[in-house]
Amino acid sequence: MRITFMNQAITRFALFFVLICSGNAGAQQSLQPFKITADAPIISSPAQSTMVLKDPAGDITVQQALNRVNEFVPADQMESLDAHSQYWIMQRISSELTDDREYQLQGPWLSIYTYLIRQDGTVTALKPAGYGYGYSPLSDIDPAKFGSSKIPSGAALFTLHAGETVTLLSHTKSLPTFTRSYILRVVDYAKFLETRRFGLYVEGALLGILFALGVFGWYSYLLNKDRTSLLYGLWITFAFFQVFNIYSHDGFHFSEFMVNVDGIGFGKQYLSNILYSFPAYGQLVFFFLFGSAFLQFARYFPLAQKTIYACSFFFILVFFHNVFWRTNIPPNIYYLPNAILPLMVCVIIFRCGLLRYRSGMKIAMFFMLGCIPYFVFRLIFISGLLGLTSIFSYLPESGVSYLLQNSFVSQAIGYCGEAIIMALAVVNRNKWIQEELIQTQETQKELIASQNQVLELTVSERTKELQEKHNALDEAHRNVVSSVNYASRLQRGQLPRPVRIDGRFASFATWWEPRDTIGGDLFWVSSSQYDGPFILSVADCTGHGVPGAMLSLLVSNSLERIYAGDASEDPASALRSLDHYVRTGLNQDRPDAESDDGCDAAILRIDRQLQRIEFASAKIDLFHANREGHVRRYRADRVSLGYKQPFKDTEAPELVVIPYAEGDLFAVVTDGLTDQLGGPEGAPEKSFGYRRLEQVLASHHANTANVVLEELQLSFTAWQGRRPRK
Repeated sequence: MRITFMNQAITRFALFFVLICSGNAGAQQSLQPFKITADAPIISSPAQSTMVLKDPAGDITVQQALNRVNEFVPADQMESLDAHSQYWIMQRISSELTDDREYQLQGPWLSIYTYLIRQDGTVTALKPAGYGYGYSPLSDIDPAKFGSSKIPSGAALFTLHAGETVTLLSHTKSLPTFTRSYILRVVDYAKFLETRRFGLYVEGALLGILFALGVFGWYSYLLNKDRTSLLYGLWITFAFFQVFNIYSHDGFHFSEFMVNVDGIGFGKQYLSNILYSFPAYGQLVFFFLFGSAFLQFARYFPLAQKTIYACSFFFILVFFHNVFWRTNIPPNIYYLPNAILPLMVCVIIFRCGLLRYRSGMKIAMFFMLGCIPYFVFRLIFISGLLGLTSIFSYLPESGVSYLLQNSFVSQAIGYCGEAIIMALAVVNRNKWIQEELIQTQETQKELIASQNQVLELTVSERTKELQEKHNALDEAHRNVVSSVNYASRLQRGQLPRPVRIDGRFASFATWWEPRDTIGGDLFWVSSSQYDGPFILSVADCTGHGVPGAMLSLLVSNSLERIYAGDASEDPASALRSLDHYVRTGLNQDRPDAESDDGCDAAILRIDRQLQRIEFASAKIDLFHANREGHVRRYRADRVSLGYKQPFKDTEAPELVVIPYAEGDLFAVVTDGLTDQLGGPEGAPEKSFGYRRLEQVLASHHANTANVVLEELQLSFTAWQGRRPRK
């Protein structure tokens, strides 16, 4: 039961009534008081004057506890502490001094609610104390008012008059893994303030050292931007807050100066655990990671690096266990991993540092030296957690001895000693990195100079070689260009001469423009020796450049063979003959043929007397625009000529007879025109197509062939734009 200060008057009356009427006053007097004499120590542990009553559910009120005084058991006869139970602790203290003194109750308990019962029956409820009730005088002061009602008494503070005997009845809750004894320590408050002064001096100095080193660590990180400096800064930061939060001989200074834990309602226990455990385990984990990064475990000691990660993960789990779970595991067992693992990791880091030192990393010496104070003071800290007597307890009683007897303070001193040495290690590491960088730069300069010399010599030799090769290539290029130009003259020479065209058309125009200097497109007109019907053929051979040109010669010669004697063979039959001549001319009628090439072709047999055209085609269309401007497209059969695989009889080109009148316009084009990609800038590319060709023919059908061709060229050039020719 927790009694607030608002109902103290009711409580005092109730307790006084219980003391008078319960009949148990004699039982209290049977408890032998602890006598305080002039030469009593500053901190006393009245073991023989302490009795305990277990309160498993924590629901026994102070009145009920007084009624059950006879059930209290001497402290040395109690069973082991139960982390899930609460207890009532009764102590009797007697003063043999000649003056009044102030005393305070202390102990590693989560909470202590104490009632002071004087000989006259007066009952006073002292302020809550314990691990979870860090009182903050600074946060309690209202600057708008003079003084404060809470300041005079302090936490669990009471006055013991000269020659007086008092009874202290405390309701307590154990602190898991820390509480080992039922004895609440009685502290001479006036003398204790002197020891507290030393503690504040030392802890202030430690905090100042860690703060300065933290500033240095983060500044080093901002300069270098490396993982080692970052981990050093994080480690020092966590170490700073751990020292600020250490549970020293006079409690938590962080909660005293910064956070009034006593004023927090829900979650007070968890907040106290987090304030202590988070910095403690954080500095431990980041020290491991800093050591592994400094000595480059990941590169040189991968197994040790995995051990560091495993231990770090283990301590993260321990942190959550400390904050959120209560356990009855004995402290000497619970803290065994905490004792062994950090020391084991420290030994691993020391050994790896020694190996790195021997391999040439001289700055590893500083890390090895830094491990020594950490190792020594870590042993002192662990011995305190395990309940062993501190080696500093043999010092004369003073503020310094009480301070050093606290194992947490010993650990904080170890942090600072190690942090100072590690700062030297970081400084020398930065210097070492700079020297390595300078040496690397010098080496690189020498290497670059040497490479430049080699490169200049190599470039000179290669330039000479390239010049010779360039001259050879230039000569070869001139020969090739000369040959291609000569081939172009030959190919142009095979095109119909004007003598074959003159007098046969009202107007005639051709646009023969290979993508390369030579190409595979051609047109052919039969001999002019006969006045009867004559032949006009257009062909598109496989490939571009030289291959297409060579094939075009074969096609042209084949047409000469077909119509050598007369022009009587109809175009459909002529296409069959052309298919045969191309296939046999390339030996593609044999199973071992190496090529598979051919052509598309259209053949027109023009009879001027009958004013009709016999037309047959393989994949090349014929366009006819009459005098009214109506354009008709005669589609070709979808077969090709000359390839290995002959077309079937059912696929053979068919003959189409087309009558015409004077003034009609005919056009035959290959896919080099219709398939050209182009269009407006920024729009998706499209082919020129047949529709645009038909629009030009329809718009200019009444003009001569030259005019129609010029308009077609203008339309085509505008459509192509900057795009390459197909």
